Amino acid sequence: MKNMKKVFALLLAATMVFSLAACGSSKSDSKSDSSEKKEEAKEDSGDKVKIGFAPYTLTNEYFSAVLNGVQEACDELGYELVYNDPQSDSTTQAQQVDDMIAQGISGLVYIPNDSANARSVLQACKDAGVFVINVDNVIKEDDYELCDGIIASDNEGLGRLSGEWVAKNHPDGANILIAHLQTAESCVVNVDGFWKGIKENVKDDSKFKEVQVVEGGGATDVTYKAVSDALSAHPDIDVIYCINDTSALGAIQAVEDAGLTGKVDILGKDAAPNGKKAISEGKMVQSSGQCPSQMGYDGVYEISELLAGNKIEFNVAIDAYNVDKDNIDDYDLDAWDEITHKNK
Repeated sequence: MKNMKKVFALLLAATMVFSLAACGSSKSDSKSDSSEKKEEAKEDSGDKVKIGFAPYTLTNEYFSAVLNGVQEACDELGYELVYNDPQSDSTTQAQQVDDMIAQGISGLVYIPNDSANARSVLQACKDAGVFVINVDNVIKEDDYELCDGIIASDNEGLGRLSGEWVAKNHPDGANILIAHLQTAESCVVNVDGFWKGIKENVKDDSKFKEVQVVEGGGATDVTYKAVSDALSAHPDIDVIYCINDTSALGAIQAVEDAGLTGKVDILGKDAAPNGKKAISEGKMVQSSGQCPSQMGYDGVYEISELLAGNKIEFNVAIDAYNVDKDNIDDYDLDAWDEITHKNK
């Protein structure tokens, strides 16, 4: 990808030393003696360290990319990986984590289905002496005490880049539809950043109107239905901001079916392969990139540091990057991110 690999390597290495602005404090508390005895017993018995991965779905390719990063780190460290797909069901996810604890995991890379209701899972892990690294969908601040570390994208920055694109390309204002995933704290922050990106780059932000917020569930089919209904009710929509590229595909189809192709700008998030292809085909105008593989990879290595008795930075943010028609040729359309910051 031309010189982008070097750029990402520098950016990712730099961001590992900064904490998320929204999270503020740092934390490096170690677990109880029971955790240390658990690990010593494993070493004495010759058993492999087990790491759990708990996404809220694996039907979205983004989380499969996180899994790839988790798996690569486990392979490098000689860990055994245990994971399941709860298919976006919080109760199922909690039960699967309980099963992982029963199987003897030492650490968990955790993406909560509902960040506002993650406390029971975190408490179960803490009680069992299991280290938890929360990645991507950040838990509520009230639950930080039950977590050992957080790795996430600069979620405000992701939204801000999209807002800046809208401000630049719609200088006279726009009627905006938001295709949301309101149970995900990261998406709430994305949307807040989107509006900041607009308001900080225009003279009169009153010209940018939120026509409607629809629940797209981060899914293509759900977003398609929600956006189709919104376009019927509001045919004057100029911009649709989607909280991931998967939902943006649903918006693209809804716009096409409404005969509005070329009249509505669709923005996504993730810079996923499907999103980059849509940009290259002129169906989507912008996506803000994340690094899911790197996130999963770093999550496992943070657990390895904790298992070794070392301290880690509690909040780590990975910078967002912009992808649009002006730089799309710099990217591999078939790939997510590459793991450029290695821990070996």
